Amino acid sequence: MLSIRLDTGALAALDSFAVGRGGRSAVLRQLIERMLAENTRRPLIERPYGVARNRVSLRFTDAEIAVIEYRASLRSTDRAGWIKALVRRHLALKSRVDDGLLAELAPIRMQLLRIGRNLNQAMKAANLRMMEDGDKQIGNDLRRIADMRMEISEQVAAVGEAMRGDASYWAVAD
Repeated sequence: MLSIRLDTGALAALDSFAVGRGGRSAVLRQLIERMLAENTRRPLIERPYGVARNRVSLRFTDAEIAVIEYRASLRSTDRAGWIKALVRRHLALKSRVDDGLLAELAPIRMQLLRIGRNLNQAMKAANLRMMEDGDKQIGNDLRRIADMRMEISEQVAAVGEAMRGDASYWAVAD
């Protein structure tokens, strides 16, 4: 089982491409199989399981430790966690989002989803009223609600991206 997130434009393009080719699953399966076949000579990196067993010892000055501790505290992690995330980011391995950031973003995303659901309910009620009463003046309200729904969807996606990996923090000049 594999799941991916696509924006609506990319999903629509994929669906258009997949028509007559066996559907989404078949097209994605073919793309993955072709990519694997084209890269058979490249070394495979085993997926890390369990706890890291390799240890590296580093020595820092008091000033460096103070900066590391300060930066780690800003990311709600300890010194070792901050250093591991920094190294993994520079090795181009995915660094996980700090628990502190996740704890801050999760309630925001949930609230945005609730607002989106409320807007959906308002849209359904307004559409029902327009069909029952034939009230054409409600069209402006429906457009405003649709605009708000779109904005909420964009914000939910942005917060979701931040929760999956806020890598911009680690970007430094080489």
